[in-house]
Amino acid sequence: MKQLNGNKQMKDVWKLPAIAKWEKSCGKHPTQKPLAVLTRIILASTKPNAWILDPFAGSSTTGTTANLLGRRYLGIDMETEFLEISKNRKLEIQNETIAETYRKKINGFETKKQLELYLTEEPKAKEKVALGYIRSKDLAKLKTQNTFYFHSTDKQNNFLEFPYDLYNAEKLVIYSGGRKKAFHLTTYFGNIKSIKHKHKSKIKGKEDSKTDYYFEVKLKDNFSEDISIENNTNIKKWMKEYSDEYKLKSLNYLPVLTFTENVF
Repeated sequence: MKQLNGNKQMKDVWKLPAIAKWEKSCGKHPTQKPLAVLTRIILASTKPNAWILDPFAGSSTTGTTANLLGRRYLGIDMETEFLEISKNRKLEIQNETIAETYRKKINGFETKKQLELYLTEEPKAKEKVALGYIRSKDLAKLKTQNTFYFHSTDKQNNFLEFPYDLYNAEKLVIYSGGRKKAFHLTTYFGNIKSIKHKHKSKIKGKEDSKTDYYFEVKLKDNFSEDISIENNTNIKKWMKEYSDEYKLKSLNYLPVLTFTENVF
């Protein structure tokens, strides 16, 4: 916040411009907020690529601002009329020329280029990769598959202490080992297309499973091999770092999130 205020402590009373006409190009909401207000709040409290949840979205000023600043957004609202405005605002800023114009128009900064410079200098989020476990004897089957499943409940159907940060992963890399062998990375990986939470009744071949819920990871293509992936045995270390960060008891055989630079 000091960076946005000439390196001085930000006061708790903000003087910002009222909402401008161009901010209502997709329709009007009775309590719509200026983009300038949400810009300051979002920059003060989030990092690039962060998720922002707004359970009372209105016309999604928070979402519009989030997307303009390189954040992700999930909005909820009861009113269809306002959801339509939200969707139109989202479609509008998918045009990068319009998005750039809006970023330049947002007021509340010392200079016209301050926001642009701030976003340029803001540390970019590191790409994350998920590590998925498979038994050694099943590795050969991966080349014909583009789907992978993570358990999200145990055999008693209690939800596991699961790292939901999985949704931020760009790639899935397979690890193996366990029991009497050390965990190690394999050369199998895939680029993640989508991740969905599913009940076993919706998954072919798992209808009779003792586990009720799974995370279904769809890849853009079938698994392939990359020989540059080293047979790394730091997985236990990454598990501990990840479980400490999220206060999880154990991640054995569960997905582990680490940074791409650790793997490739």
